[in-house]
Amino acid sequence: MSSTLLRAGLWIVILVLAAWVMHESFEETAAAEYFAPAMLQKALVLGGLLVVAGIGLRMFEKTAKVVKHNRCAVCKKAIAPGAIYCRAHLRNVLHEEDDRTHMTRIRRS
Repeated sequence: MSSTLLRAGLWIVILVLAAWVMHESFEETAAAEYFAPAMLQKALVLGGLLVVAGIGLRMFEKTAKVVKHNRCAVCKKAIAPGAIYCRAHLRNVLHEEDDRTHMTRIRRS
């Protein structure tokens, strides 16, 4: 979300600068009316607000990544990044899966 706001804001600022250059280049012609200074000023403010909002959201996203912890799906205990279960529940899940998929009996000699 933050990158979308940043990109949109920066593109608006770039387009406003290009329109301002067109307005200044063709000031004597009728084409200058298409790039009214009031419109350019409002668009520049909009672009600036989008950039500031994008930067603010980017800071909140980074803070949320630091605060958020992975939790076990069963007991909600804090676990390592990328894991689904804590060590005890992972062993249980693996043991149950092993029992389910290995239906053969063990021969005793």
